[in-house]
Amino acid sequence: MKFNLFSIRQIVLSSAFAALSGAALASDHRDSPYTQQHPRADIGDVFLFHGTQTGGLAMAMTLNPLSGSGAPGTQPSDKITLSPDLVYIFNFDTDNDARPDIAYKIKAGKAMDGQQQPVELRRAIGAEARDAKWTGIMHGEGKTNALNHELQIVQGKMEELLFVGPRRDPFFFDFLTVDAPVALAITQALAGGDHLPAAGSSELAFGRTDMTLIVLEVPDMGKERLNFWVTVADGAGKTVDRMGRAGIQGIYLVDAPSGYNPEYYTPRNAAKYPTVGDLNNAYNASAPHEDRPNYLEQFTYRFQQLEVSQAKVAEKVDFYLPDMIHWDPKAKPGYPNGRNLREDAIFWTLKDLNPFMQPGPDADLPSIGTQRMSDRFPYVAPSINQKFKPGSQLEPVHPIFME
Repeated sequence: MKFNLFSIRQIVLSSAFAALSGAALASDHRDSPYTQQHPRADIGDVFLFHGTQTGGLAMAMTLNPLSGSGAPGTQPSDKITLSPDLVYIFNFDTDNDARPDIAYKIKAGKAMDGQQQPVELRRAIGAEARDAKWTGIMHGEGKTNALNHELQIVQGKMEELLFVGPRRDPFFFDFLTVDAPVALAITQALAGGDHLPAAGSSELAFGRTDMTLIVLEVPDMGKERLNFWVTVADGAGKTVDRMGRAGIQGIYLVDAPSGYNPEYYTPRNAAKYPTVGDLNNAYNASAPHEDRPNYLEQFTYRFQQLEVSQAKVAEKVDFYLPDMIHWDPKAKPGYPNGRNLREDAIFWTLKDLNPFMQPGPDADLPSIGTQRMSDRFPYVAPSINQKFKPGSQLEPVHPIFME
Protein backbone atom coordinates (compact mmCIF):
# COMPACT_ATOMS: atom_id res chain seq x y z
CA MET A 1 0.00 0.00 0.00
CA LYS A 2 1.29 3.44 -0.91
CA PHE A 3 0.91 6.48 1.33
CA ASN A 4 1.19 10.10 0.33
CA LEU A 5 2.92 12.58 2.65
CA PHE A 6 -0.31 13.68 4.29
CA SER A 7 -1.47 10.14 5.09
CA ILE A 8 1.94 9.19 6.49
CA ARG A 9 1.98 12.32 8.61
CA GLN A 10 -1.53 11.63 9.81
CA ILE A 11 -0.66 8.08 10.85
CA VAL A 12 2.49 9.12 12.65
CA LEU A 13 0.81 12.01 14.39
CA SER A 14 -2.12 9.89 15.44
CA SER A 15 0.11 7.22 16.94
CA ALA A 16 2.30 9.77 18.67
CA PHE A 17 -0.54 11.68 20.22
CA ALA A 18 -2.47 8.58 21.19
CA ALA A 19 0.31 8.09 23.69
CA LEU A 20 -0.69 11.35 25.34
CA SER A 21 -4.35 10.60 25.94
CA GLY A 22 -4.01 9.37 29.51
CA ALA A 23 -4.47 11.56 32.55
CA ALA A 24 -0.83 12.73 32.48
CA LEU A 25 -1.46 14.30 29.05
CA ALA A 26 2.09 15.23 28.16
CA SER A 27 3.03 16.99 31.36
CA ASP A 28 3.53 15.24 34.68
CA HIS A 29 0.07 15.73 36.17
CA ARG A 30 -1.33 12.59 37.84
CA ASP A 31 1.48 10.46 36.52
CA SER A 32 1.26 7.40 38.79
CA PRO A 33 -1.14 5.53 41.07
CA TYR A 34 0.61 7.03 44.10
CA THR A 35 0.46 10.64 42.96
CA GLN A 36 -3.16 10.26 41.87
CA GLN A 37 -3.97 9.40 45.48
CA HIS A 38 -1.63 12.01 46.98
CA PRO A 39 -2.03 15.30 45.08
CA ARG A 40 0.21 17.20 47.50
CA ALA A 41 3.03 14.92 46.34
CA ASP A 42 2.15 15.20 42.65
CA ILE A 43 4.60 17.36 40.67
CA GLY A 44 2.81 18.83 37.69
CA ASP A 45 5.62 20.72 35.95
CA VAL A 46 9.13 22.05 36.48
CA PHE A 47 10.72 25.28 35.28
CA LEU A 48 14.24 26.73 35.33
CA PHE A 49 15.03 30.19 34.01
CA HIS A 50 16.91 33.44 34.52
CA GLY A 51 15.21 35.38 37.31
CA THR A 52 14.72 39.08 36.72
CA GLN A 53 14.13 39.93 40.38
CA THR A 54 17.70 39.18 41.51
CA GLY A 55 19.46 38.29 38.27
CA GLY A 56 20.07 34.76 39.55
CA LEU A 57 18.61 31.38 38.74
CA ALA A 58 14.86 30.96 39.27
CA MET A 59 13.23 27.56 39.61
CA ALA A 60 9.67 26.40 40.10
CA MET A 61 7.61 23.28 40.65
CA THR A 62 3.85 22.91 40.73
CA LEU A 63 1.77 20.52 42.88
CA ASN A 64 -1.91 19.77 43.56
CA PRO A 65 -2.82 19.56 39.87
CA LEU A 66 -6.19 20.65 38.45
CA SER A 67 -7.18 22.47 41.65
CA GLY A 68 -10.13 24.83 41.47
CA SER A 69 -11.52 22.95 38.48
CA GLY A 70 -14.08 20.84 40.29
CA ALA A 71 -12.60 17.70 38.72
CA PRO A 72 -12.93 14.52 40.85
CA GLY A 73 -10.26 14.24 43.53
CA THR A 74 -9.28 17.91 43.43
CA GLN A 75 -9.72 20.70 45.97
CA PRO A 76 -10.73 24.37 45.72
CA SER A 77 -7.99 26.94 45.22
CA ASP A 78 -8.29 28.19 48.81
CA LYS A 79 -7.77 24.71 50.31
CA ILE A 80 -4.62 23.41 48.62
CA THR A 81 -1.51 23.15 50.78
CA LEU A 82 1.81 21.33 51.07
CA SER A 83 2.02 18.16 53.12
CA PRO A 84 3.85 18.53 56.47
CA ASP A 85 5.04 14.94 56.01
CA LEU A 86 6.91 15.60 52.77
CA VAL A 87 10.11 17.35 51.71
CA TYR A 88 10.08 19.30 48.43
CA ILE A 89 13.52 19.43 46.81
CA PHE A 90 15.27 21.33 44.00
CA ASN A 91 18.29 19.22 42.94
CA PHE A 92 21.46 20.40 41.17
CA ASP A 93 24.13 18.19 39.65
CA THR A 94 27.25 20.26 39.05
CA ASP A 95 29.71 17.52 37.96
CA ASN A 96 27.52 15.69 35.42
CA ASP A 97 27.15 12.40 37.33
CA ALA A 98 23.34 12.68 37.64
CA ARG A 99 23.56 12.89 41.44
CA PRO A 100 22.73 15.99 43.52
CA ASP A 101 25.67 18.11 44.65
CA ILE A 102 23.50 20.98 45.88
CA ALA A 103 19.88 20.77 47.00
CA TYR A 104 17.41 23.35 48.21
CA LYS A 105 14.80 21.72 50.45
CA ILE A 106 11.41 23.10 51.48
CA LYS A 107 9.18 21.82 54.25
CA ALA A 108 5.87 23.18 55.52
CA GLY A 109 4.26 22.75 58.90
CA LYS A 110 0.60 22.26 59.74
CA ALA A 111 -1.73 24.98 58.58
CA MET A 112 -2.08 27.69 61.23
CA ASP A 113 -5.13 29.50 59.93
CA GLY A 114 -6.94 27.93 57.01
CA GLN A 115 -4.53 27.63 54.10
CA GLN A 116 -1.43 29.36 55.45
CA GLN A 117 1.43 27.21 56.77
CA PRO A 118 4.82 27.89 58.37
CA VAL A 119 7.57 27.05 55.89
CA GLU A 120 11.33 26.57 56.11
CA LEU A 121 14.07 26.61 53.47
CA ARG A 122 17.29 24.61 53.80
CA ARG A 123 20.39 24.33 51.61
CA ALA A 124 22.26 21.02 51.52
CA ILE A 125 25.53 20.04 49.86
CA GLY A 126 27.33 16.74 49.32
CA ALA A 127 25.90 13.72 51.12
CA GLU A 128 23.07 15.74 52.62
CA ALA A 129 22.06 16.90 49.14
CA ARG A 130 21.78 13.25 48.10
CA ASP A 131 19.87 11.84 51.09
CA ALA A 132 16.44 13.32 50.18
CA LYS A 133 15.80 13.81 53.91
CA TRP A 134 15.06 16.94 55.92
CA THR A 135 18.77 17.80 56.29
CA GLY A 136 20.95 20.76 55.37
CA ILE A 137 21.50 24.22 56.79
CA MET A 138 18.52 26.45 57.49
CA HIS A 139 18.52 29.41 55.09
CA GLY A 140 15.13 30.98 55.72
CA GLU A 141 11.75 30.64 57.32
CA GLY A 142 8.37 32.29 57.02
CA LYS A 143 4.85 31.53 55.83
CA THR A 144 3.18 30.13 52.75
CA ASN A 145 0.62 32.19 50.87
CA ALA A 146 -3.15 31.97 51.19
CA LEU A 147 -5.58 32.94 48.47
CA ASN A 148 -6.60 36.62 48.59
CA HIS A 149 -4.19 37.40 51.42
CA GLU A 150 -1.14 39.63 51.60
CA LEU A 151 1.89 38.38 49.66
CA GLN A 152 4.34 36.32 51.74
CA ILE A 153 7.95 35.96 50.55
CA VAL A 154 10.63 34.07 52.49
CA GLN A 155 14.05 35.71 52.17
CA GLY A 156 17.05 33.47 52.70
CA LYS A 157 20.45 34.09 54.25
CA MET A 158 22.03 34.24 50.77
CA GLU A 159 19.29 36.63 49.56
CA GLU A 160 17.22 33.76 48.16
CA LEU A 161 13.54 34.40 47.50
CA LEU A 162 10.91 31.72 48.17
CA PHE A 163 7.20 31.73 47.36
CA VAL A 164 4.76 28.92 48.19
CA GLY A 165 1.05 29.26 47.48
CA PRO A 166 -1.87 28.94 45.06
CA ARG A 167 -1.34 30.21 41.51
CA ARG A 168 -2.70 29.49 38.08
CA ASP A 169 -1.25 26.40 36.39
CA PRO A 170 1.43 27.75 34.01
CA PHE A 171 1.49 24.62 31.82
CA PHE A 172 0.26 25.05 28.27
CA PHE A 173 0.31 23.22 24.97
CA ASP A 174 -1.18 25.00 21.96
CA PHE A 175 -2.75 22.26 19.85
CA LEU A 176 -5.19 24.27 17.73
CA THR A 177 -2.59 25.46 15.26
CA VAL A 178 -1.13 22.07 14.32
CA ASP A 179 -2.53 19.44 11.99
CA ALA A 180 -5.98 17.99 12.63
CA PRO A 181 -5.00 14.59 14.10
CA VAL A 182 -3.19 16.40 16.91
CA ALA A 183 -6.14 18.59 17.77
CA LEU A 184 -8.51 15.65 17.63
CA ALA A 185 -6.42 13.46 19.93
CA ILE A 186 -5.79 16.17 22.50
CA THR A 187 -9.37 17.41 22.48
CA GLN A 188 -10.68 13.88 23.04
CA ALA A 189 -8.16 13.32 25.83
CA LEU A 190 -9.12 16.51 27.63
CA ALA A 191 -12.85 16.12 27.28
CA GLY A 192 -12.91 12.44 28.15
CA GLY A 193 -10.03 11.92 30.54
CA ASP A 194 -10.05 14.95 32.81
CA HIS A 195 -13.68 16.13 32.53
CA LEU A 196 -12.38 19.63 31.89
CA PRO A 197 -13.12 22.14 29.14
CA ALA A 198 -11.47 21.08 25.92
CA ALA A 199 -10.99 24.58 24.53
CA GLY A 200 -7.69 24.51 22.74
CA SER A 201 -5.27 27.32 23.42
CA SER A 202 -2.07 28.04 25.24
CA GLU A 203 -4.15 29.16 28.22
CA LEU A 204 -6.84 26.49 28.29
CA ALA A 205 -5.06 23.18 27.69
CA PHE A 206 -6.24 22.03 31.11
CA GLY A 207 -9.14 24.42 31.38
CA ARG A 208 -8.92 27.10 34.07
CA THR A 209 -7.05 25.40 36.89
CA ASP A 210 -4.76 26.23 39.80
CA MET A 211 -1.87 24.46 41.48
CA THR A 212 0.30 25.00 44.52
CA LEU A 213 3.38 26.81 43.24
CA ILE A 214 6.86 26.72 44.77
CA VAL A 215 9.21 29.32 43.28
CA LEU A 216 12.78 29.79 44.49
CA GLU A 217 15.26 32.33 43.15
CA VAL A 218 18.94 32.14 44.09
CA PRO A 219 20.98 35.25 43.20
CA ASP A 220 24.40 33.64 42.74
CA MET A 221 23.34 30.50 40.89
CA GLY A 222 23.21 29.89 37.16
CA LYS A 223 26.69 31.10 36.21
CA GLU A 224 27.98 27.58 35.53
CA ARG A 225 26.62 24.56 33.65
CA LEU A 226 24.49 22.18 35.69
CA ASN A 227 21.71 19.59 35.55
CA PHE A 228 18.44 20.09 37.40
CA TRP A 229 15.41 18.11 38.56
CA VAL A 230 12.93 18.18 41.42
CA THR A 231 11.78 15.54 43.86
CA VAL A 232 9.22 15.04 46.59
CA ALA A 233 10.31 12.71 49.38
CA ASP A 234 8.77 11.27 52.51
CA GLY A 235 10.23 11.56 56.00
CA ALA A 236 12.48 8.55 55.51
CA GLY A 237 14.08 10.00 52.41
CA LYS A 238 12.13 7.85 49.94
CA THR A 239 11.31 9.72 46.74
CA VAL A 240 7.60 9.53 45.85
CA ASP A 241 7.66 11.75 42.76
CA ARG A 242 10.26 13.40 40.57
CA MET A 243 10.46 15.36 37.34
CA GLY A 244 13.07 16.76 34.99
CA ARG A 245 12.21 17.15 31.31
CA ALA A 246 8.71 18.03 30.17
CA GLY A 247 6.39 15.19 29.26
CA ILE A 248 8.66 12.24 30.00
CA GLN A 249 6.10 10.07 31.80
CA GLY A 250 3.24 11.40 29.71
CA ILE A 251 4.95 10.14 26.55
CA TYR A 252 7.03 7.10 27.50
CA LEU A 253 5.34 5.48 30.50
CA VAL A 254 1.65 5.46 29.58
CA ASP A 255 -1.36 3.14 29.71
CA ALA A 256 -2.92 2.03 26.45
CA PRO A 257 -5.35 4.68 25.19
CA SER A 258 -8.91 3.55 24.59
CA GLY A 259 -9.16 1.60 21.35
CA TYR A 260 -5.45 0.76 21.12
CA ASN A 261 -3.81 -2.63 21.59
CA PRO A 262 -2.80 -2.83 25.26
CA GLU A 263 0.04 -5.28 24.62
CA TYR A 264 1.95 -2.47 22.89
CA TYR A 265 1.88 -0.39 26.06
CA THR A 266 2.78 -2.93 28.74
CA PRO A 267 6.20 -2.40 30.34
CA ARG A 268 9.03 -4.18 28.54
CA ASN A 269 10.21 -5.69 31.83
CA ALA A 270 6.83 -7.15 32.79
CA ALA A 271 8.34 -9.41 35.43
CA LYS A 272 9.61 -6.40 37.35
CA TYR A 273 6.80 -3.98 36.41
CA PRO A 274 3.55 -5.94 35.86
CA THR A 275 1.57 -2.79 35.02
CA VAL A 276 2.27 0.70 33.74
CA GLY A 277 1.25 1.93 37.19
CA ASP A 278 3.99 -0.19 38.77
CA LEU A 279 6.46 1.22 36.27
CA ASN A 280 5.48 4.81 37.03
CA ASN A 281 5.66 4.30 40.79
CA ALA A 282 9.12 2.76 40.39
CA TYR A 283 10.26 5.57 38.09
CA ASN A 284 9.19 8.19 40.60
CA ALA A 285 10.99 6.37 43.42
CA SER A 286 14.27 6.13 41.50
CA ALA A 287 16.91 8.75 40.70
CA PRO A 288 18.39 10.07 37.44
CA HIS A 289 21.65 8.13 37.81
CA GLU A 290 19.54 4.94 37.70
CA ASP A 291 17.65 5.86 34.54
CA ARG A 292 19.75 4.16 31.91
CA PRO A 293 20.13 0.78 33.66
CA ASN A 294 16.46 0.73 34.68
CA TYR A 295 14.63 2.28 31.73
CA LEU A 296 16.83 2.12 28.62
CA GLU A 297 14.83 -0.80 27.20
CA GLN A 298 11.51 0.93 27.87
CA PHE A 299 12.56 4.20 26.27
CA THR A 300 14.13 2.47 23.28
CA TYR A 301 10.88 0.62 22.66
CA ARG A 302 8.80 3.79 22.89
CA PHE A 303 11.10 5.63 20.47
CA GLN A 304 10.58 2.77 18.04
CA GLN A 305 6.81 2.98 18.54
CA LEU A 306 6.93 6.68 17.81
CA GLU A 307 8.73 5.82 14.57
CA VAL A 308 12.05 7.46 15.39
CA SER A 309 14.47 6.20 12.75
CA GLN A 310 16.57 3.25 13.92
CA ALA A 311 19.76 5.18 13.23
CA LYS A 312 18.72 7.87 15.72
CA VAL A 313 17.22 5.79 18.55
CA ALA A 314 20.45 5.51 20.54
CA GLU A 315 21.04 9.25 20.12
CA LYS A 316 17.56 10.02 21.43
CA VAL A 317 18.00 7.71 24.43
CA ASP A 318 21.27 9.44 25.28
CA PHE A 319 19.55 12.82 25.10
CA TYR A 320 16.47 12.02 27.21
CA LEU A 321 18.15 9.81 29.82
CA PRO A 322 19.07 10.63 32.52
CA ASP A 323 15.87 12.65 32.97
CA MET A 324 17.20 16.10 33.89
CA ILE A 325 16.92 19.65 32.59
CA HIS A 326 20.25 21.01 31.39
CA TRP A 327 21.38 24.56 32.07
CA ASP A 328 24.22 26.21 30.15
CA PRO A 329 24.51 29.99 30.69
CA LYS A 330 26.70 30.30 27.57
CA ALA A 331 24.22 28.56 25.27
CA LYS A 332 21.14 30.04 23.65
CA PRO A 333 18.38 30.30 26.27
CA GLY A 334 15.16 28.38 25.73
CA TYR A 335 14.01 24.82 26.08
CA PRO A 336 15.71 22.35 26.31
CA ASN A 337 18.30 24.70 27.85
CA GLY A 338 16.22 25.45 30.94
CA ARG A 339 12.47 25.94 30.65
CA ASN A 340 10.78 29.29 31.10
CA LEU A 341 7.15 29.89 32.01
CA ARG A 342 5.99 30.81 28.50
CA GLU A 343 7.57 28.01 26.45
CA ASP A 344 5.63 25.25 24.75
CA ALA A 345 8.05 22.54 25.85
CA ILE A 346 5.66 19.74 24.86
CA PHE A 347 5.56 20.94 21.27
CA TRP A 348 9.39 21.05 21.25
CA THR A 349 9.57 17.46 22.50
CA LEU A 350 7.08 16.06 20.01
CA LYS A 351 8.69 17.96 17.15
CA ASP A 352 12.05 16.54 18.20
CA LEU A 353 10.67 13.01 18.13
CA ASN A 354 8.42 13.29 15.11
CA PRO A 355 9.81 14.82 11.90
CA PHE A 356 6.34 14.69 10.30
CA MET A 357 4.78 17.01 12.86
CA GLN A 358 3.84 20.13 10.95
CA PRO A 359 2.12 23.35 11.95
CA GLY A 360 -1.00 24.48 10.19
CA PRO A 361 -0.59 26.69 7.12
CA ASP A 362 -0.95 29.96 9.04
CA ALA A 363 0.80 28.95 12.27
CA ASP A 364 4.19 30.00 13.55
CA LEU A 365 5.07 27.42 16.17
CA PRO A 366 5.97 26.88 18.88
CA SER A 367 3.62 29.46 20.29
CA ILE A 368 4.32 31.58 23.36
CA GLY A 369 2.11 31.41 26.42
CA THR A 370 -0.35 34.25 26.84
CA GLN A 371 -1.07 33.99 30.56
CA ARG A 372 -0.73 37.27 32.46
CA MET A 373 2.75 36.69 33.88
CA SER A 374 4.89 39.32 35.58
CA ASP A 375 8.54 40.29 35.43
CA ARG A 376 8.48 40.45 39.23
CA PHE A 377 8.83 37.55 41.62
CA PRO A 378 7.04 35.09 41.83
CA TYR A 379 6.27 35.61 38.10
CA VAL A 380 3.37 33.14 37.69
CA ALA A 381 -0.15 34.42 36.95
CA PRO A 382 -2.53 34.81 39.90
CA SER A 383 -5.06 32.15 40.86
CA ILE A 384 -8.13 31.70 38.69
CA ASN A 385 -10.03 32.61 41.88
CA GLN A 386 -8.00 35.68 42.74
CA LYS A 387 -10.24 38.55 43.84
CA PHE A 388 -9.78 41.96 42.29
CA LYS A 389 -10.83 45.39 43.46
CA PRO A 390 -14.24 46.53 42.25
CA GLY A 391 -14.11 47.81 38.69
CA SER A 392 -10.58 46.56 38.03
CA GLN A 393 -9.21 43.29 36.67
CA LEU A 394 -5.65 44.51 37.04
CA GLU A 395 -5.46 45.52 40.70
CA PRO A 396 -5.93 42.59 43.11
CA VAL A 397 -7.29 42.92 46.64
CA HIS A 398 -3.78 42.22 47.91
CA PRO A 399 -0.35 42.56 46.22
CA ILE A 400 0.50 39.39 44.32
CA PHE A 401 4.05 40.27 43.19
CA MET A 402 7.02 41.77 44.95
CA GLU A 403 7.32 45.53 44.60
